[in-house]
Amino acid sequence: MTEMDMTRRHLFNMAGVLAGAAGAGLLASNDVRSKANAAEAKGEYVFLSIVTQVPFWVDHKRGLSDSGKQLGVTTTFTGPLDFDTAGQARQLDEIVARRPAGILIFPGDAATLAPGIDRAVEAGIPVATIIGDVPNSKRFCTLGINGFDAGRVGGEMLAQAIGGKGKVLLGTFPAPNVLDRVEGYKAIFKEKYPEITVVDVVNDKADPSYAPTAYAQALQAHPDVVGIGGTDGDSGKGSAIAVRDADRTGKVKIVAMDRNDDMLPFIEDGTIYGSVAQKSYAEAYIATHLLYWLNANDMKVLPDWKAAGIDPLPEKIQTGTMRITRENVRLFKHT
Repeated sequence: MTEMDMTRRHLFNMAGVLAGAAGAGLLASNDVRSKANAAEAKGEYVFLSIVTQVPFWVDHKRGLSDSGKQLGVTTTFTGPLDFDTAGQARQLDEIVARRPAGILIFPGDAATLAPGIDRAVEAGIPVATIIGDVPNSKRFCTLGINGFDAGRVGGEMLAQAIGGKGKVLLGTFPAPNVLDRVEGYKAIFKEKYPEITVVDVVNDKADPSYAPTAYAQALQAHPDVVGIGGTDGDSGKGSAIAVRDADRTGKVKIVAMDRNDDMLPFIEDGTIYGSVAQKSYAEAYIATHLLYWLNANDMKVLPDWKAAGIDPLPEKIQTGTMRITRENVRLFKHT
């Protein structure tokens, strides 16, 4: 072997050593980054809601808890007891200050929460909204029903219950997605059931202690009402109590919203005709997983989505609705 051949072999071997070292360095760097991502993902995931005193949130709590157990992370459900939008915004800032791994939000008022959501994301905390959206914010993803479409489903059920004609009440409270359901009711009546007239929209405040009184007053003001369409989780039980106390069970048909345990017996006994339920468990369960995967960089949409300045999560996930009737209500009871 000539001296030149020996020099070439030496240089080739050195190049291999350097390449191997570089590769090992890259692998080590990737491993460090992966461990850092995993550590970041293992923090706390907080669900910030509003009107948390009502039983509606049981499925969201279960979905949040189950996903936390599966992922090995801490989960927390919190929020104002009543419809306190300013209080919810203040609580969001308090949550951001303790730097959780991710935040899920049911927004009471989109405009009030948008600045706080932006501050969270700018601090490196990903945010997903549940049911209602805050589109003019930096939130990563929104999950839930289309409120307008859910209202149309409820309107169709109520029209069937009352034979496609008559005066009806609609029950709601002023959260964006819930108000969209009222518009869905009105739209389906206008399109398909012109003989149905909405004589009043009742604000039951999503308050189980106040709702029966609100519907009782509306029934007194409109004694010829034949149906009630509820668009929030407490409109069903509230209107059922009012109808029962007015001795108008069977004469006033009710379509409720959601699957609250204290409302389901009224479907069983026929006081409530049926209900339009959200897939609440799925909303919280999927949202927690999405934020975890984002933090852990498990979704390889791009090698570095942050550097690319993109949102790797699906922007909107519509979870759809489920119809509860007297025939299937027993299957919706929580165990």
